[in-house]
Amino acid sequence: MKYLKYIFFLLFLFASINAYSIERKKILVLHSYHQGLKWTENVNIGIREVMDSLGNKFELDYEYMDTKRNSSKEYLDKITELYDLKLQREKYDAIIVSDNNALSFVKENREKFFKNTPIVFCGINHFKDEMIEGLNNITGVAEEVDWDGAIDLILRTRPNTKHLVVINDDKTTTARLNKLTLLDLEKKYESKLQFTYFEDQTVDELEENVRSIKGDTCILLLTFNKDKKGRFISFQDNLDLFVPQSKVPVFITWAFLINDGVVGGKVVSGRLHGKMAATMIDQIVSGIPADSIPVYRKPLDKYVVNYNEIKRFGISEKLLPDKTLLVNAPQSFYSENKEWIHLIGGITFLAALIILVLSRAILRRIRAEKALIIEQNRLKISVKHERLIGLKGRLLNASEDFKSVLDDVLKLMTDELNVARISLYSLKDSTNTGVKIKSRISLKGKNIKDVNQFYFSEIDEIISRVKMNKSIVSRDLSNLTQKEQEYYSRRNIGAVVLLPVMVENEVVGLMGFAQNKAHSWTRDEISIFFSTVNMIANAWERNSLMNDRIEAEQKNVEALRMLEQSSRLASIGVMAAGITHEINQPLNTIKITADSVLFWQKRNPGQLPEMFTRKIQTISEGTSRIDSIIKHMRTFWEKPHISEEEIVDMVEGVNRSLSLVKRQVSDHSIELMDNLPKNAVNVYANYIQFEQIVVNLIVNSIHSLDKVQKENKKIKLNVYQDSKHGVLEIHDNGTGIESSIREKIYDPLFTTKGNESGSGLGMAIVKTFIDRFQGEISDYNNEDGGASFILRFKLKENS
Repeated sequence: MKYLKYIFFLLFLFASINAYSIERKKILVLHSYHQGLKWTENVNIGIREVMDSLGNKFELDYEYMDTKRNSSKEYLDKITELYDLKLQREKYDAIIVSDNNALSFVKENREKFFKNTPIVFCGINHFKDEMIEGLNNITGVAEEVDWDGAIDLILRTRPNTKHLVVINDDKTTTARLNKLTLLDLEKKYESKLQFTYFEDQTVDELEENVRSIKGDTCILLLTFNKDKKGRFISFQDNLDLFVPQSKVPVFITWAFLINDGVVGGKVVSGRLHGKMAATMIDQIVSGIPADSIPVYRKPLDKYVVNYNEIKRFGISEKLLPDKTLLVNAPQSFYSENKEWIHLIGGITFLAALIILVLSRAILRRIRAEKALIIEQNRLKISVKHERLIGLKGRLLNASEDFKSVLDDVLKLMTDELNVARISLYSLKDSTNTGVKIKSRISLKGKNIKDVNQFYFSEIDEIISRVKMNKSIVSRDLSNLTQKEQEYYSRRNIGAVVLLPVMVENEVVGLMGFAQNKAHSWTRDEISIFFSTVNMIANAWERNSLMNDRIEAEQKNVEALRMLEQSSRLASIGVMAAGITHEINQPLNTIKITADSVLFWQKRNPGQLPEMFTRKIQTISEGTSRIDSIIKHMRTFWEKPHISEEEIVDMVEGVNRSLSLVKRQVSDHSIELMDNLPKNAVNVYANYIQFEQIVVNLIVNSIHSLDKVQKENKKIKLNVYQDSKHGVLEIHDNGTGIESSIREKIYDPLFTTKGNESGSGLGMAIVKTFIDRFQGEISDYNNEDGGASFILRFKLKENS
């Protein structure tokens, strides 16, 4: 078993490593210059700082174009041929491009090597938008030098400076761009400085010229990487060959030139460029499009000054700008005396350790004595709590309904544990309230205000945690929200423990324990609270299971009753089909006779009194209506799924329905009020079924009004139309709809009228017909206490 655990662990570790490695993104870092160049290495340091902080998320490949030492066209062609072999086989998720030449290479070969690959550039001198014109999925960091900041530092620290010698070659791309910028800058400072350029010189010439500089002159060292003979001069050579020859302060603009002999300057940091580029790569890999990340155009620089050099030239630290970084500054007392401090600290620690060992021996005995006393008290409390749990268990297990013994259980706890108030609430999501089942307040909690229910919104944070089966323990309410603190303070409660009651994996209740002032709840108290809640949850679950069984038995009885009703319904169907057949023949005879008399009257006008003619016309129309009802009943019983849809005028349909029930409404002393429009409201329905709907709802209202004792019994009907529907409203002031049966009133065979007066089919038929014609029905209890039904039918579309 032991080895099996190790095997599973190794498999899990392998799967995790494998999944993690699959997610790594491959990044190409393409440098313009060679490996080992300080600027290039600083960019790499910045990139790695960000990548390392993100974990094992990226895999970096480095390529160095070495264009500072080799810039000929033949060399660049060979580089392109080499990358034909290397890059076409590799697929990168993103590319970091360092300095101008690498950016130019990527721009020229984007389609060949880097099509659709996101590109982030950095260290781009004198950046302009034209440099990336025509490229998409690209962003980056422009290498902006704060030339004004560099010149201002010279004038601030050496205010008597009249001449500025700029050391900068005229052959490399960066140097030529620097020269253009400085030519523009000369105009701004022409009244203060005279600029001189050391550029097209050999190394020996430059050394000699630097050595001869003196007086009110300063040197600005930029990038002298190729001399007059085309020989490559590294940045370190600049520092080793030229700087030591200078008798005047040397200032710089790039961080990699910080060295002995250099005063300093406002320097651009390759490390910061690398960090910014790597941060952009992480954003792109996380899903942010490169084009949506703006190019960073501000200088990534800071003031850096060599302490030794400012002392050498007598420059006061007060002249330096705020937040200037001083390198080679004198060390602190700790740095100068580190060895002695460590020795004395070690001796002190050893002495303290000896004292600590001796002290622990003394304290061990004192703690042992205290522990014995605490254990003795804990055992007393434990025995007391076990006895209390036993008493509660007997009470809860001896009762079929745990609620009936809750008062005794809570009394035991308040008396034994000295708790000010204990309460049990049922949480009802339907009303967002907690309803009290039982509570008990001891004598010490007599000033606590008890509540029969509370709203979730009053303590919403607590309710959220309780519903996640989390407990809340507060000694002084300080860990509750301001609203919850005010809620409990108003009830004179100073400390609470709130525990969820879980039944069948669902939080159904909340049990609260409260003191009337701040109280440090002990571990034993919390333990017995949890035990009590678990016992109540078990009793609650037993009670719930018992109720479920009783309900299941009741449903079984109801199912048998519904089966009997269904059988009776089927018999009614057979009988109704036979009755309609028997009625049809004499009905046709009446219809033919009435129509014949009307036809004779039409041929012999005035022969019959007008009253007789109207009566016979009524007989003819009534027989036609009986015939359509019989046909509908036959279709209903023989082909219930068939429904002939037609255009129904709701106003006419309501009037025809009222003609059938007006007498019945009047006989029950009910006032019938109808608000019908003059114009037709045409909807998709069926006249017979529409009339059945209206009649059924009016009959239900009559039965509801029969149950109330009122002088002004009313049924109101409104018909109108909105933009999509024809609407029928039926309101009464009867008994209304009980909330407990609202969801059942449209169920077949459900009735509130008893076996003698109700079949339970009326509302089910109403719902079936409305659904058949894609209508809607809603109900509510109105302000008169009765029921209101709102029916919506689809309006006829205008042709």
